[in-house]
Amino acid sequence: MIKMQVSQVAQVVSGTLVHIDPDFEICGVVTDSRVVQAGMLFAPIVGARVDGHDFAMQVMDQGGVMFWQKDHAYIPEGTRAIVVDNVVDALGQLASAWLKQMNPLTIGITGSNGKTSTKDFCADLFGSTWKTWKTQGNRNSEIGLPLTIFEADLDTEVLILEMGMENKGEIEYLCSIAPLDIAVITSIGSAHMENLGSKLNIARAKCEIVSSLKANGTFIYHAASEEIQQAVRELTMDPTWTVIPYGPHTKYEPKDLGFSRKGLTFMLDELASQPFFIPSVNMVQADNATAALLVAKAAKIPEENWYVALSNAHLTPMRGDIHAWHNSCIFDDTYKSNPEACQRALQTLIQIPADLHIAVLSDMLDLGEQENELHAQIGRFANEVGVDILYTWGELSKHTHDAFTKQKKHFESKEDMIRELKAFANQNSAILVKGSRAMKMDSVVQGCLEGE
Repeated sequence: MIKMQVSQVAQVVSGTLVHIDPDFEICGVVTDSRVVQAGMLFAPIVGARVDGHDFAMQVMDQGGVMFWQKDHAYIPEGTRAIVVDNVVDALGQLASAWLKQMNPLTIGITGSNGKTSTKDFCADLFGSTWKTWKTQGNRNSEIGLPLTIFEADLDTEVLILEMGMENKGEIEYLCSIAPLDIAVITSIGSAHMENLGSKLNIARAKCEIVSSLKANGTFIYHAASEEIQQAVRELTMDPTWTVIPYGPHTKYEPKDLGFSRKGLTFMLDELASQPFFIPSVNMVQADNATAALLVAKAAKIPEENWYVALSNAHLTPMRGDIHAWHNSCIFDDTYKSNPEACQRALQTLIQIPADLHIAVLSDMLDLGEQENELHAQIGRFANEVGVDILYTWGELSKHTHDAFTKQKKHFESKEDMIRELKAFANQNSAILVKGSRAMKMDSVVQGCLEGE
């Protein structure tokens, strides 16, 4: 956790101290006034509905200090503050300074799908050898990334940063805070199409991850889409970088996938002679594990550590979990959804050993003008791959339902859906549950498993 005298903080962020002893040492940085403890620095974020500056007295009562943004002219009497031009900018400047003091091997991971799981795999691979810290949850924004850096101890040896984006320039900003030794792009999908207009523009925005890649750094990217290949061709590459494509039609393509109700195995002939096992049935996790293995290889993690790390990986929930359910199983992929991820999940579903393969799908959001057709395409794809039964919930998912030609039902409530799904618990079924995060389809999984 960050520890720094406020005089040093003020110097880093070009701030002015008010009512603080310059030798006062901060320990930790937070943006939630409810968790402030004595000695913590509170960063008051100005949101659409709440302004963190309004909680100054609460922060003072709890023994904290705080940034204070200049455009808030009145500083309450007794407020221990560091006055800055902009709180979010100050967070980034302070995080960059703390990162320089730590000087860890720094890994950045972005992608439309798979970045969190790749981060998790990397953390297990590196944690077997070095003191490692990773992004907690999905704190991958201009606020979340600095908070991740502040949570890391001074003696951290490896820092694994997830980098999210919704618009052009956002990843470049994150990389300006955290220059990278290894940069990874896991995939290019249709998420944020509304903001960026095309998959090529999404790929270009993701490629900003090399904007601060250090000399002799490593750039690893999933080469499956034409858009990422074009975006990579457009980059100005440092000749000292090592550039490694992986995925379909590259030498680092996971092959010979074997599915069970405990997870999957795959081969990577270019890396190892024995199969790898991961505790997830989602076939896309083989790609994510491959990216993590390439990162481990670049950092010279011993090969003998790879197998144990992957087989015991601590993956973030709702990204391909498999739950035993009487004679059936539930494939929980409810964290997010977009067309590419949904198709891969449906392909995975069919590979799980079962008599019935049931897809339970909800809306995919942020797809722009093509959202109706993209949902219909999922219905047709489910037909093609061999889904037996389709259940849908959500306004957009009606298009998925309409395009599917076999046994199907569209529900007006998740409660009704759960009641009908329980009839399949003893029918040797494999059941995929998937939807965008806002649809909260994990409640369907929990509803089925309750009392089991």
